[in-house]
Amino acid sequence: MPELTIERQSHDGRGIARQKGKTTFVEGALAGETVQARITKKHRRFDEAVCEEILIPSPQRIEPDCEYYAKCGGCSLQHLGLEQQRAVKSDALVDQLQRFGKIEHIPLHEPLLDESWGYRRKARLGVKWNRHGDLIIGFREKASSHLTPIQHCKVLMPQLSVLIPSLYELIPELESKKTIGHLELAQGDEGSAIVVRHLKNLSHRDLTLWQNWAQTHNTRLYLQQGNAHSLTSPDHEDAQELHYNLAGLKLVFLPNDFVQVNPAINAQMVQRALEWLAPTSDDVVLDLFSGFGNFSLPMAQLAAKVMGIEGEQALVNRAKENAASNGIENAEFHRADLSQSFKDLPWAKQGYNLLILDPPRTGAQNICQQIEQFNVKRLVYVSCNPSTLARDSAILVQKGYQPQKTCIMDMFPHTTHVESMALFERL
Repeated sequence: MPELTIERQSHDGRGIARQKGKTTFVEGALAGETVQARITKKHRRFDEAVCEEILIPSPQRIEPDCEYYAKCGGCSLQHLGLEQQRAVKSDALVDQLQRFGKIEHIPLHEPLLDESWGYRRKARLGVKWNRHGDLIIGFREKASSHLTPIQHCKVLMPQLSVLIPSLYELIPELESKKTIGHLELAQGDEGSAIVVRHLKNLSHRDLTLWQNWAQTHNTRLYLQQGNAHSLTSPDHEDAQELHYNLAGLKLVFLPNDFVQVNPAINAQMVQRALEWLAPTSDDVVLDLFSGFGNFSLPMAQLAAKVMGIEGEQALVNRAKENAASNGIENAEFHRADLSQSFKDLPWAKQGYNLLILDPPRTGAQNICQQIEQFNVKRLVYVSCNPSTLARDSAILVQKGYQPQKTCIMDMFPHTTHVESMALFERL
């Protein structure tokens, strides 16, 4: 195994070394360390490796808090102190915006921060049986399709983490125990839910066992058969729906909906978006990738009108329901594929002053290329991928928009995920 000196940290948290002039990305290594590494993949321009032994440790290295850290692929930055984790993420954002966004001056503002443990209100757990007949419930191991068996998870909200041991007791009792693919846990402000993905119909006995478990643990039960996206709930209609309170509103969601998994950072994020966009009663706001109204509905309390556009019809329906239940009449929601041309769609022909973008990891390239159609004066871009933010920022600058403020959001402490926000204004 080669002995490598780690020169710096990559944007995804890996150590960067050079061996015989070739760059090597080393999982689990920190800047300033000397390590022995095992090469896992060779490419023409770079290699990938895993740290096997630390010969000279970094003073920034700490002992991970989680007993599953060595195998679990969920929180791969636990060996780095929290303050240093955030510095790596901030550096990654600046580096991407400078190198690929061609933005020389990065107007960094204070990051959005909160608790680093017990923050996650949603997670998907894999379910498998090993060759010895042992049940495994957990997350994928690092760079592997194998699961790490866990009894608890420190980043999950405690109300969800505490459910895991009881699942080890329940599932072996099921007739359908070998047909469960995964479990999805979700937590609202009041009450939790579980989605059971099963490949075959549940027997009456199994359904009763799941219902009894859900009742015992005060958790709403949802079933998802095969590859179906829709959920069914055998619970009574008066069972507690998942919801969270935000900006004086009650937003209802289903456990398989896209939802910001860190509620504390989400609340800060929405508040900052409101501050940066500063909507008034004269403004019309366009919210693209609007989901079930996380940004749209708080915006509607301040703006003249909000138009929310979302690609998934179920989320559009949920947004309409959330608007109605909160008495908001100046928010409108429609479905559209935002990766395609939308210039001829009725909603795209209306006038807007402000825009908020909250795209998936692939970014909003198509929208940024058509940004002139909207003629907005300000826009906030919420990003879960600094690379696509940088790419799209370059397009926005070409179109006459300049970044005024940027910040990271520590939405996923102890992971390499870099979440950020940027405010652009038209010159």
